[in-house]
Amino acid sequence: MGYIDYSKEPTSDIAFVDMKSFYASVECVERGLDPLTTSLCVMSGANHSAGLILASSPTFKKVFGKSNVGRKYELPFDIETRRFSFENAKRQGLVISKEYVAHVEKWAQQTYIVPPRMDLYIQKNLAIQKVFQNYTSPQEIFPYSIDEGFLDLTGSLNYFYPGDGSSRKQKLDWVSRDIQRAIFHQLGLYATVGMSNSNPLLAKLALDLEAKRNQNMRANWSYNDVESKVWAIKNLTDFLGNRKTNCQSFRKDRDSLYSPISQCESRPFKKRVWCYWSSVMVSCKRSG
Repeated sequence: MGYIDYSKEPTSDIAFVDMKSFYASVECVERGLDPLTTSLCVMSGANHSAGLILASSPTFKKVFGKSNVGRKYELPFDIETRRFSFENAKRQGLVISKEYVAHVEKWAQQTYIVPPRMDLYIQKNLAIQKVFQNYTSPQEIFPYSIDEGFLDLTGSLNYFYPGDGSSRKQKLDWVSRDIQRAIFHQLGLYATVGMSNSNPLLAKLALDLEAKRNQNMRANWSYNDVESKVWAIKNLTDFLGNRKTNCQSFRKDRDSLYSPISQCESRPFKKRVWCYWSSVMVSCKRSG
């Protein structure tokens, strides 16, 4: 027996749009470079040893094995000389080989290290908001951060794709695809879209846990996907907004934090997760 009767739950057609490596992509486009194939890092205070990496392109992350945020001294090369930094590599416990040194130095020579330009990023964000307004009203746009936002497309789907017998799921995918294309054609930026024909939270989970891995950079999670996808989440830290303190609290209710949620037979635990989920859904809806 399920914990929620989904037929009684409100539904809406939501697209959660996230700009891929936003700051780094903007800097690439400004230089006439491809955001997906260029190695670029946005760094604040690059003249200091503790310079802060604010953003980096997908290629930079892949080549140097770095997350989106870090410090200058965590890079395996010296940004002034572009030579391999044995000191930094040893500090991080990296396995050093002749091939790895050559790999790092080759890409270091091709890497752009640029300062942040927040005014420019804000201008691009405003341009993206204008694109959004071509697909739904300003009242149905809920900014989540400078590079993310929820769009309620419930009232828009039939306007763009009227009466052809297609499902709302298909229409939501088509409109989301159109939004991706419009942003790329107007700004040269790539967008990832999490979709849901149910609620904002499922759209966010779809983006974080599936869309970012898909070739078309889109994914849809709705109520009928909860048991197969949400309860299959292996790590609670992947759950929206579920930070360390929440994980420590949930840990008391089951033996292993990192086994799939579905394997936890504790009814109180599942009820707590559902309550947490409900609170996040409310905060998502109020984010605008």
